[in-house]
Amino acid sequence: MRNYELMILLDPNLQDEDISALVKEIQQTITKNQGKIGKVNQWGKRKLAYEIKKYQEAFYVVLNFELEPENITNIEKSIKFEEKIIRYIIILGEEKIVHAKEAKKN
Repeated sequence: MRNYELMILLDPNLQDEDISALVKEIQQTITKNQGKIGKVNQWGKRKLAYEIKKYQEAFYVVLNFELEPENITNIEKSIKFEEKIIRYIIILGEEKIVHAKEAKKN
């Protein structure tokens, strides 16, 4: 498994419940593809450096996860067709991801 980091920019007009539901949906997609969720950071609403799809602001979310490289295309497909996502990027993450269960033990 490889470590990945996913940053998504969401429609700033979404309610908190919609944002949480969308993040959970993405997490479920990752786990359905035999992935493991690491950290989930919701940065909140921030001003964009430049306008994207007529938006000046976006809600930022960063997910760290582990996944087999051949399954990454399934994640990208599910993200591409979601209209609430303005922009996304998936990059290779750091070497070691501390999973939520491991963090609670320490």
